[in-house]
Amino acid sequence: MKNPPTKLMLRLKSVSRDIDEKDLVQVDNNDPINFASANSNHNNPWDNAYIALQENPDVSFAEPDIESGDLCYSYQQEIEERGEPDKASYQEFIDYWPHPKEASIWHLGDDFSQLKKAREEVAALPNKKTVRIAHFDTGYYKDHISFPAANIRKDLERDFVEGEEYRDHDAADSFDEGTLKMPGHGTGTLSILAGGKVSMPFCKFDDYIGLHDSIEIIPIRIAKSVVLLKSSAFVKALDYVANELNKSDATRVHVITMSMGGLASGAWADMVNMAYEKGIFIVTAAGNNFKKLPTRTLIFPARFNRVVAACGVTYDLSPYAKLHGDASFSIMEGNYGPRSLMNTAIAAFTPNVPWASYRFTDVVGLKGDGTSSATPQVASAAALYYCKYYDELEALPEPWMRVEAIRNALFSSAAKTINHDDRDVEKYFGNGILKAWDMLQVKVPPATTLVKQKEDKVAFPFFKVIFGIRAMEENDQSEEDMLETELMQLVLSDPALQELLQSEEKKLEDLNREQQKRLAEKILQNNKASEKLKESMQLLLNQLDIL
Repeated sequence: MKNPPTKLMLRLKSVSRDIDEKDLVQVDNNDPINFASANSNHNNPWDNAYIALQENPDVSFAEPDIESGDLCYSYQQEIEERGEPDKASYQEFIDYWPHPKEASIWHLGDDFSQLKKAREEVAALPNKKTVRIAHFDTGYYKDHISFPAANIRKDLERDFVEGEEYRDHDAADSFDEGTLKMPGHGTGTLSILAGGKVSMPFCKFDDYIGLHDSIEIIPIRIAKSVVLLKSSAFVKALDYVANELNKSDATRVHVITMSMGGLASGAWADMVNMAYEKGIFIVTAAGNNFKKLPTRTLIFPARFNRVVAACGVTYDLSPYAKLHGDASFSIMEGNYGPRSLMNTAIAAFTPNVPWASYRFTDVVGLKGDGTSSATPQVASAAALYYCKYYDELEALPEPWMRVEAIRNALFSSAAKTINHDDRDVEKYFGNGILKAWDMLQVKVPPATTLVKQKEDKVAFPFFKVIFGIRAMEENDQSEEDMLETELMQLVLSDPALQELLQSEEKKLEDLNREQQKRLAEKILQNNKASEKLKESMQLLLNQLDIL
């Protein structure tokens, strides 16, 4: 039986006449991106990408369109189902994580995110402008009591899930069932971001769960579930936001929140760079793991330095991670690290925060967990800051400066505290813990003090760094970039590589000769590695044996 044709994402140096312009994703300062089926049919999709590069001189980069979330959660078959909860169980906290003694919506308080105080300050401001937030997720449930119908831009919502082209203007969730698929995920994250006014007598709460004043939400469905995110869906969603919606002030998006992610993608880097240059603030989830598998480090696009990574901090200000050997396949934990990536990360509160249940239209429970729950809190703070300082941000001479001004306020106001033995805030929380009201007190700095982030690029420079040589000739830079992207995907999905690299805390240049050989050997043994990558690894392994 033949394999189905591999879908590819191609950067095109030049565009032939048979490609319709509407089928291209335009990327400022870079080659446009085209989606195509591979002409070859190798077992490994990356081999099909390398052949596309070799056979077409108009291609400057090729990569397979993968379901990156599925690769990240390669241990999903070992994870226990949480069972069918009843209504009463939603009123209880997850007991193996810190939580208050009594049921409450605690994360909004002054001792935690300060989001309630911050949104009240912004609501009291006169003559506010509207701030638009694009919500990249699995969609929403319009019949849920928390659904913020008045704030939803129905005319702008979109669906970029493959096979759902017939409903491209409808971002409602289809609630796919199955282990780790987390049906209703978008409904839950939307409730944290902009949940409406809900009465919850069991925890003495009768208020708005999320933002509601001077904001508009644009729901964008990019996946059926958190483990079925196709790389192309994120590219198409960012194309829609950064290219189409950005044309008019009436539709322009200021903030993007995405509570999912996956493996490395060169096309993702291209799109993130373009969105950053256009002044769009992006926050995405750091990722989750079970028993530190397959990785406990940040996933993409949270790894990009032009994206803010949302990590987790619990009720007692300890890391959202089991650090003393009590992890298991039934306990989800939040990702963090390596340290080299934490300078663009921040922690927000999870688990045991509100979560709208798709199973019951009238239930908002207290079991919100994962870095998925932290992400919309950071997006909320960024949107509130944009509301308060709208004119000052818009007056900055370059659009990217808006992102940097927001990040400056977000990071500088974060609480540098942690409830953990080693007191290492940066290791687990990056810049600290979200403090939304304190953030509002940080004024927009002068443009001359804002520093532009380096352009994002996927890199795992094993060939260059380890051996001190260029692995290929100068005219094969495209192939080298592709090999590094594939390598980065393997590092994030292979626990053996994570162990060897000590969760990527060990730098490539610090590996000794035996460790270098072991790294090459483990890649050769990885059944997801392409033949092209294995050939390159074998050549380098041969050099190590000779040297």
